[in-house]
Order: sequence, then structure tokens, then C-alpha cells
Amino acid sequence: MTEIRIEPVDERDSSWEDGRPRFRVYLFHSGESSTHGSTSTYDVTGADVLQVVDWAQRQAGDERTYAVALVRDDRDEERRNPGHGRGLVWLVGMDGNDTPWDPDEEDRQRRMLSRRREPVRLPPSDRMPTVPPGG
Repeated sequence: MTEIRIEPVDERDSSWEDGRPRFRVYLFHSGESSTHGSTSTYDVTGADVLQVVDWAQRQAGDERTYAVALVRDDRDEERRNPGHGRGLVWLVGMDGNDTPWDPDEEDRQRRMLSRRREPVRLPPSDRMPTVPPGG
């Protein structure tokens, strides 16, 4: 398994920020011991990652698994390969329909399943306001 490392950095090494992220939430209609299954997918804007995790786990409940990604549009890749400039950065979980190829991915899927019984706990101030899908 990949070693988790935390190291100090100079915060001035970044040159841009995006204050309006687009998150993608995947809800997997999966089985008791598997993350595989049909998928409902939503893009969420106007929220931060904690609100998105809150919304995703409330939608998933104890019957589905979920994953959250940051949507990233790469203009250079779009120019080189039209229609393929959009990508994802996994923040929580991974594509539940992917077959894990290494211990890190197996661990991510195991943790996706465990969040059904042990959801991420967030204070009320970080909860997503009630917004219906498509609303």
C-alpha cells in the first residue's frame, strides 16, 4: 500500500486558484459487499467539499455507496484531443465499477463500503442545505 506522507511546503508555489469548483457525485446502487452496480451521477456547484460529502452520504444512505470527484477541465488536452479535456480528481472513494488493481484501490473500495455503517460526521454548519437533485 502507498505510504501516506505529510510534508511542509511553501504555500507560494501555486499560481492559480478556483473558487468555484465543480464536484461530481457518483451514487452506486451496489450490493452488500461490492461497490459495483448501476450508477446515478450528479454535478454539484456552489458548495464546498464537506457539503458535497454530506449530500452524497445522505443520498446514499445505508444501501448505496458514493464517491466524490473534483471535475477538472484541461484546455490543453481539449485542444489536443477535442471532447476529452474534462477529467476527474478523486477526493473520496473511486469509480465503484472499476476493478481494483492494487492494494490502494482495494482499500478505497473497502472504505466506501464501510461508510454505509460509519458515515463521515460533520457539524451542522458544514451540512448541505436541502436541495433536491436537479434543483
